[in-house]
Amino acid sequence: MEYSKLKEELHQLIDQVNDEAALYQVRSILEAQTGHDWADDLSDNLREALERSLAQADAGNTIPHEDVLKMLREKYGQ
Repeated sequence: MEYSKLKEELHQLIDQVNDEAALYQVRSILEAQTGHDWADDLSDNLREALERSLAQADAGNTIPHEDVLKMLREKYGQ
């Protein structure tokens, strides 16, 4: 199939899709091919929050998974 025809058909198929999850999957596949990094799309606030969280984890300021589950069960029940 001719390259431009293939791209045109892909555009048409995408326009027909109504499933948001499927569109995100297609986007993820295409971004992987273009070298696009999803982190580039993060807001400055979210990027800063993630950097703070990573710094806390690197410093050992973490809570074990089992402890988090226990706290949630105590607060919200099973």
